[in-house]
Amino acid sequence: MSSISPLSLVHILLGLAAVIVGLVIFGLRKGDPRHRTLGWIYVACLLTSLVGILVRGRAHPTPFHAYAAVMMGCLVTAVLSSRLRTRMSDWRSWHAVLMSFSMVGCAVAIGGVIGGVLIGVGRGPEYYRMFNLVIAGVTAIGLALITTRPIIWRPLPAERRRRVRLWFGGLAATVSVALIVAQYALP
Repeated sequence: MSSISPLSLVHILLGLAAVIVGLVIFGLRKGDPRHRTLGWIYVACLLTSLVGILVRGRAHPTPFHAYAAVMMGCLVTAVLSSRLRTRMSDWRSWHAVLMSFSMVGCAVAIGGVIGGVLIGVGRGPEYYRMFNLVIAGVTAIGLALITTRPIIWRPLPAERRRRVRLWFGGLAATVSVALIVAQYALP
């Protein structure tokens, strides 16, 4: 059995911490001091976890490393949207959907690990077929939950709400489909 590298351990532990904190945040009133404090903890844990996986994968990058980079971009953009609130009328919705999408990315990663353990394989065609099903399923469920959460969409007028939903849905679907397609080329 191979040992886990310190970088992989950082990635796993901080990713797990981010998921736990993220789930707690979903139950909090948005914008209160606990939400903001836990939000910064979530961002710090997830960014560090993503940096860990990207550094670990720089020698042998896979499509999942590109997915991690996109998740990092979503997370940074979510934070920037809240920082630029005076310049973005729909900042709340973008902040919420991008943060929620980062949780979808966490669920995809966890699903891939659990699926790999269940089938007893960590790479190769069998693993990637299973992982592609996880990506498609988790993304579909995540998009269904995100696009129907009133707290995300309520502040927007109907016309803008529809436009932001379309942009976000297109982004999320494109990223997930690109990852699935890219993994078919893997041995």
